Amino acid sequence: MQRNLQMEGGVNGGGGGSEQPTTSDDGQFLVDFRKMVKKEIEVMVIRTVHQVIGPIVEDLIRKVLKEEIQLAVEKAMLSTNGVRNSSNETSLQLKILDKVAGPVLTGKSIMGNEGTPIRVALVDKTTGEVIKSGPGCSAKVEILVLDSSGDNNEHRDNWSIEDFNNKIIREGDKTKPHFARSNYVYLEEGVAVLRDVKLGHDSSWMKSCECRLGLRIAESFRGVKVEEARSSSFMVLDSRSKLYGNHYPPSLSDEVWRLENIGKDGTRCNQLYNNKILKVKDFLFLHSINPQRLQEILGVGDKTWKSTVDHARTCILDDGSIYVYYPSEFKTGVAFDAVGGLKGAIHDSHYVPITDLSTDEKDCARSLLLVAFENGKDIISFPDETSLQHQYPSKYSDLDCLSDFFRGIEHFETLFSPESNNILCGAHSEPHRQSKGGGGLDGVAAIVIRMVRARKRFMALGGMHLQKRQRI
Repeated sequence: MQRNLQMEGGVNGGGGGSEQPTTSDDGQFLVDFRKMVKKEIEVMVIRTVHQVIGPIVEDLIRKVLKEEIQLAVEKAMLSTNGVRNSSNETSLQLKILDKVAGPVLTGKSIMGNEGTPIRVALVDKTTGEVIKSGPGCSAKVEILVLDSSGDNNEHRDNWSIEDFNNKIIREGDKTKPHFARSNYVYLEEGVAVLRDVKLGHDSSWMKSCECRLGLRIAESFRGVKVEEARSSSFMVLDSRSKLYGNHYPPSLSDEVWRLENIGKDGTRCNQLYNNKILKVKDFLFLHSINPQRLQEILGVGDKTWKSTVDHARTCILDDGSIYVYYPSEFKTGVAFDAVGGLKGAIHDSHYVPITDLSTDEKDCARSLLLVAFENGKDIISFPDETSLQHQYPSKYSDLDCLSDFFRGIEHFETLFSPESNNILCGAHSEPHRQSKGGGGLDGVAAIVIRMVRARKRFMALGGMHLQKRQRI
């Protein structure tokens, strides 16, 4: 019995012993699981850093190291060479042979004034001759962009190395025009040509600024120092501004915002659009017939107004067409050029050139120009004045014929007046003046004076008729 109890106790004891290890195994499993998860997370983090963050940090470190190394080299060169003086003057220098054509647009090749690539040469500073042989004639030259804003050393020749280095615009300066990468060119017989040299801009809008090209020898040879080259100052513009910039000179077909002081989609631009002034041609047209109204539409002061008008007047007038406004309900029309210059009038379907119009008729025609401006859809065009006269032939009216006739004899009214007659005839003509029947000079004078007076009455009636026709 005791043996059985012991066995049961042993069994129970064994059962109790087996339960304890099971609890211990669960705890160990949790610990191992945590370690495994932690290790997996660490692997994922390391992998993410390596694949994503690593390249970014690597590029950043590379750029910082490159700039720091470049600055260190320049400082070392400065400490070695110091500022140039008379005792340490070099006899060789790089020289830019062509002037930079400005303004320069970012993303566009920098060219010379003649539209050709810019050349640089290694020259003897004393004689100015190109060095075509020797170790420097095939040297590697670095092309740089220098900041010229606020530069007071435009005409100074003795730039120090420090002056030159302090003006260099680095790749990391995104607010100014810069080279996207390092640019080098090799001299051939002492001369090199700068091809496809372009300034870059950042994604954000870049303000215009003044810059220079700078060139220096990128490697030393036999301890010979070569003075750096720098171009004259030029303006650099963000090429994106060209899309909405002014045109010099503007053309007749340009949008009106191509003129100075009129920004695209700005207040002044919208005011012009609302008054049917869409093109430079429309601007010049209204300025020709009513400049005061145009200034009121723009809403600008005299200084801004003058600047805009002066710019518009530089427009090339390459449209030789003649335009006519002659609606069917009118008996009078007007002929004019592309910018509102009066060419003549149309009366009863007949063309009258401006040279044949009276002052009143010219005023009437100019008033029609304002109506024509407001009714552009009714304007028709002709290639030239000859084509216009095929449609509206000139007419020499009866009134004009009589006017010319009377104008030819009008001077006789004075010639044969009683006073002039006395002078012309004198005492010896007394019998003729007293003769009966109205013969002699008195008779002629009387006839001419009657004709002239009749002409005046006729012209007065004709003038009234013209005024009536104009009112109609």
